[in-house]
Amino acid sequence: TYQGRVITPDQVMGPKRRGRKIGYSGDTRPSKKLIEFFRGCDLLIFDSTYADRHAEKAEENLHSTAREAAFIAKEAGVKTLILTHFSARYDDASELVKEASEVHGNTIAAEDLMEIEVKYPE
Repeated sequence: TYQGRVITPDQVMGPKRRGRKIGYSGDTRPSKKLIEFFRGCDLLIFDSTYADRHAEKAEENLHSTAREAAFIAKEAGVKTLILTHFSARYDDASELVKEASEVHGNTIAAEDLMEIEVKYPE
């Protein structure tokens, strides 16, 4: 109630709609459990420390390659994949984005202070 007047949800809320689902991984190795956990995300921000040529390092250091991140995203039905946590050995993330995009087309590299809108599904 407000000032003695009863306010009901239908007076102030729009129709029900599906929310947005955002997933985030810290340092991780790929796993089938992650596919289920991130299933249906509108946006997934995923550890992509290494390129394919450093896949052994990724395994040794318990990180993922960009391609592995893309595989998780593809199998989970993720709409947009954002690669993050790049090794300092790479001057830029273009190699990582290229490799990931071969598996999951809607892939971008995270940038400092980046903002991205996650729209409500129609």
